[in-house]
Amino acid sequence: MKLTFHGAAKQVTGSMHLLTLANGYNILVDCGLNYLQKRDMTETVFSFPFNPPDIDVVLLTHAHIDHSGNLPALVNQGFKGHIFCTEATADLTKFLLFDSANIQWQEYKHKLGRAGKNKRNNVPKPIYTEKHVEKTLDQMITLKFNKPFVLNEYATIEFIEAGHLLGAASIVVEVKDGKKINRFGFTGDLGRNNAELIRIPVAMKNLDYLITETTYGGRKHRSTDDSETELMRFIEDTCVRVRGKLIIPAFSVGRTQAIVHTINKLEKKGILPPVKVFVDSPLSVKTTHVYSNHTNLLNSEAMKFLHEHGNLFDFDNLFWIDDMDGHDELLNYTDSCIIVSAAGMVEGGRIQEHVKNNIQNPLSTILIAGFCAEGTLGHRLLQGQKTIGIKGKDYPIYAKIQSTDVFSSHPGCDEIFDYIKSCVNPKLKKIFLVHGEETNLEAMKLMLEDDGFLQEIEIPDKGDQYRI
Repeated sequence: MKLTFHGAAKQVTGSMHLLTLANGYNILVDCGLNYLQKRDMTETVFSFPFNPPDIDVVLLTHAHIDHSGNLPALVNQGFKGHIFCTEATADLTKFLLFDSANIQWQEYKHKLGRAGKNKRNNVPKPIYTEKHVEKTLDQMITLKFNKPFVLNEYATIEFIEAGHLLGAASIVVEVKDGKKINRFGFTGDLGRNNAELIRIPVAMKNLDYLITETTYGGRKHRSTDDSETELMRFIEDTCVRVRGKLIIPAFSVGRTQAIVHTINKLEKKGILPPVKVFVDSPLSVKTTHVYSNHTNLLNSEAMKFLHEHGNLFDFDNLFWIDDMDGHDELLNYTDSCIIVSAAGMVEGGRIQEHVKNNIQNPLSTILIAGFCAEGTLGHRLLQGQKTIGIKGKDYPIYAKIQSTDVFSSHPGCDEIFDYIKSCVNPKLKKIFLVHGEETNLEAMKLMLEDDGFLQEIEIPDKGDQYRI
């Protein structure tokens, strides 16, 4: 039996782990898009590190594109097996994958237009299109939490709540090898203990091997206030005191809903100032409805709020924008307001235009509300430089650049440590730390070793293979 790490190894992107059983049966856990690869998503530069038709089954932990974004490419290149996930994950993944295919197609058409007639044949095509997304969705089978499912005579799988995102799962794979049984636990991405809307992660039990995300393995979250207090401080500083614009880059799925729900709570308490709130993200408009279809997955606080107010998100002065006319009008809006827009790392999407539109306004605040990978525009904004390059042009920075991790959907180092500790049992042999930059992985390894963990702790490189 072999475990191979094809993604999210010493980096926070492109999750893809391959478990090969003794009889050659291949189980792929996640098939995510690498954010660095995303900048040049074309069929001439992209290939899998294995033969896609050789994969027997895919287990999808959750919908985020760095875990799901290469599924249509896998299907396009010959994968014909089932993709198992929760129902909420399937619903969210549908919108994310169609959005990804559309982005690729628009970029392809743009390059065709610039290439001229004689060079159009040299323009590489997208790695997948909407028809491949449709085939991918046809291959999905949904499972419920805490209900073991028999894949075959050798393997059983079980989905456990991971928090992090609506429908997100950690996955236990139990493998029989003769009289021997090994239980592998893949966390996917974990949630926090005080998350908006969704429940806390549940530990996986009786594991032999734990493969865990370690995004913030070397960092504690800085924010000590609750989300309402923290966000209200930024609203007062920008929208009340100086009548400026508060620009919040946010991922369309998960982060946007948490932010809007928090603003809704402020409005229901009567403390939100009379300022307009714009959500400028077509994908957010589509995916927010999914939350209404899966209220059984909400935490107790969200359920209570829903029962009392009838809606998690809607309030006076909230405007959802999904068309270009509304987007263009918003770019010309001059009054104080709050704008929540994608993408969260400020890499593409409508948010870049809002940042560009406000970066030279000293009354505006750009509030980075989550993790930004190195090299992204969001990461560069946080470096404190005096100018920033956006779409080939440099802009002086006069706006305030602020950050908060109160909406982070990943646990801090203490929460990761506690989660790992809750998974420890006498038969646990090895812990693999993934989905983190190397400094964070090393910090968590040291933290575990200092606490006296007896298990082997591995930090795999991309492509590393372990015989079990």
